[in-house]
Amino acid sequence: MINTDRRKKILDILKKRGKISVKELEKELGVTGATIRSDIRDLERAGAVDRYHGGISLPETSSAPPDFNYMIRSVSEVNLKTAIGRKAAELVSDGVTVFMDASSTTFHMIRFMKDKKDVTVITNGLHTAMELQRSNSFKSILVLGGTLRPHSGAIEGMVSREMIKRLSGEYYFVSGNGFSAETGLSGNNFYELELKKLCAERSKHIVALVDSTKIGRDSSSGFIPTSKIDTLITDSGALADPGKKEIVEKCRKAGVDVIIAEV
Repeated sequence: MINTDRRKKILDILKKRGKISVKELEKELGVTGATIRSDIRDLERAGAVDRYHGGISLPETSSAPPDFNYMIRSVSEVNLKTAIGRKAAELVSDGVTVFMDASSTTFHMIRFMKDKKDVTVITNGLHTAMELQRSNSFKSILVLGGTLRPHSGAIEGMVSREMIKRLSGEYYFVSGNGFSAETGLSGNNFYELELKKLCAERSKHIVALVDSTKIGRDSSSGFIPTSKIDTLITDSGALADPGKKEIVEKCRKAGVDVIIAEV
């Protein structure tokens, strides 16, 4: 079981029980105490769990929206995000400059980009930048400056906006908390959404990465309308639900290039 799968399992167990001892986790997951303690350290650092003597529990912030904590988002719907990430990476050619947002969906592109050469990536995602720097294949990784938002790994603020005005890219790979044919991409954090709008303005092509669980769900604020989106990449689960499939077809009729990632 890889780290991501194991940490998702830990969070799933906590959602059901509220708390669990380290010894119980060792037994249920079939791994050593050292491995479990490493997982707990990372989950605690990200604000996804609270630690007490001998075990862990859900934090008080567990009642926050699911998009609040990056660690929780990064281990949710991994199979869908991986399929979408693979398709998104196919659009990236050698030598281009691309914008990538701080979303966990975009993060899952990175493993499929490592054979690309001389690509420059501009991002406001701290986790994204840290994962990118593990590969030597990228020409440059430009991290937009500003204020780091707690538990999200997203950087936002005036400094970021000033940097973006001086940059441009071929693609902007971006996600949101929701997507509908009427609203397009939508989200909750006003300051980060303003940053996403600017990145979109500085990109030739906007590629929305939206897993099927978000199709048909509108968040509080739309930030990139469907009319501005060139490509929508979603997973095959969007075709299994009649309502979601209708949204996908509306996007196609509106001129959006829809790519379906098989899961």
